[in-house]
Amino acid sequence: MIRLHCLHAHPSNMSYIEDVFRDTAFELHHTVDSSFMERAKQDPAFDLHQQQTYAINRLMQEREADMILLTCTQYIAAMGDQQHLFKQPIVPIDEPLFELICEKKEPLQLVFSNPDTVEGTMHRFYSYAKERGIQVEADIVVMEDIFHLCLNGDMPAYEDRIKEQLRRCMKQKSGHICVMQLSMVHAAQQVERETGASIIHPLSSLRSFVHQKMTALKE
Repeated sequence: MIRLHCLHAHPSNMSYIEDVFRDTAFELHHTVDSSFMERAKQDPAFDLHQQQTYAINRLMQEREADMILLTCTQYIAAMGDQQHLFKQPIVPIDEPLFELICEKKEPLQLVFSNPDTVEGTMHRFYSYAKERGIQVEADIVVMEDIFHLCLNGDMPAYEDRIKEQLRRCMKQKSGHICVMQLSMVHAAQQVERETGASIIHPLSSLRSFVHQKMTALKE
């Protein structure tokens, strides 16, 4: 079995990953580290340098992992380009998402429910696209005053708000819609079933992406 260690900032993310890798050769191990997000929000001295040091030290503890999956976008942003420090491949959950987005030729609507993740995620995305010589036309849609519902465990209300926003995005008819956070996936999938429309999300190509990474490592 391949040991895939998954680091989350919120316990709700675990079920998404369990669903994706069910009936595969991956043995999943989950760690929830909510302290990182709490410090990033509450401690002004916990700047980007300290966040990176914290993230590196935390990941160094995953010695038995064959591969590490990061599901927290703020954690990913803090890590930056330091993956070379680790013997195992580290998969930021937004990397397969970026790859999928860059394949689209039409304009995109990138939808966020947590404003705190926008800057770091978009900085990584634009860097990713630039390295590959790709120009992406995208509108960023940021939902305000909603993510606290997720953090407080009120997922029905949280997902209802997301579905309302996705329906508004569809009415604009301005290209592909992509939800940028893992916690938005269930709402996106429900809207897909209701409307027949396709919505890009962080799980769209995650399983195949991780398989490709592991296959390349074995070679």
